[in-house]
Amino acid sequence: MAVEPVEPVAPVELVVAKPDPTCGADHLCNGESCCTKLDVPAGSYPDKRAGKVDVGAFRLDKYELTVGRVRAWLEAGRPTPHDGAVIGMDSSGRPVTWSGAWRTQSAEHLQGWARYDTWSAGDPALPKNFIDWYTSAAVCAYAGGRLPTDAEWRYVAVGGEEDRPFPWGADAQTPDRAVFNCSGDGNPSCSLADILPVGSRPLGAGRWGHMDLAGSMFEWTLDAGGSEATVSRGGGFCYIGGIDRRAKKADTVANIRRDAPTTTSHMVGARCAFDVPGGGPGHALASR
Repeated sequence: MAVEPVEPVAPVELVVAKPDPTCGADHLCNGESCCTKLDVPAGSYPDKRAGKVDVGAFRLDKYELTVGRVRAWLEAGRPTPHDGAVIGMDSSGRPVTWSGAWRTQSAEHLQGWARYDTWSAGDPALPKNFIDWYTSAAVCAYAGGRLPTDAEWRYVAVGGEEDRPFPWGADAQTPDRAVFNCSGDGNPSCSLADILPVGSRPLGAGRWGHMDLAGSMFEWTLDAGGSEATVSRGGGFCYIGGIDRRAKKADTVANIRRDAPTTTSHMVGARCAFDVPGGGPGHALASR
């Protein structure tokens, strides 16, 4: 499902504050800040085509981008990076720059198909779906970070050199490990109730503690950003592998979508990454 680009609005200067301005003291997920960030050490993971892929140290949100965090960005005036700002380096080390022609979603366009719309559900700890790549990148920039590269996302999902088929290990996916197959509410039919607050399946945590890397939402990555082949990974709440819940299941990193950056879907959200000094090729947007 895609939305039409919205009309331009007056630019709001991006000012990155500390602590993360997308989370107030009362925006909690599982009793802690929904903006909790976890360190990811440098390392490598095996890739069938590229061989060993090296990844520098960085930080990654423990939780997927929540409705509450996106609302904080909206209430700040939908700030975006300035035209030409480097918003990160992709997996190949090439800079990804923000274009002033890119348009983020308005409050109206942040609403999605009512049957699965987390924006209007009333729970700020739900993962934000129906969010396009441009808006996801802008929210992460406002938070002081960026979208993770495809290599970084895969590295965390497989646990680095452990090369796990699922973030939690080799055990098969079950409803107590991931929000998938429309099993969130225990009813076999699919509904908004199957989308659970972020971090609802602690047994599914990855090697470094990150939640919901499988199921819940596909997550936009930085690679191919702004092109018709922008990447998201991880599997959605309707399934983990395949094109729908009847299809054959697949390892987490094999679940990939390539979409136009304006694409919005009930199964696509985001998660933010943050650079650490000397960590690697990523580039967090500087405050100004």
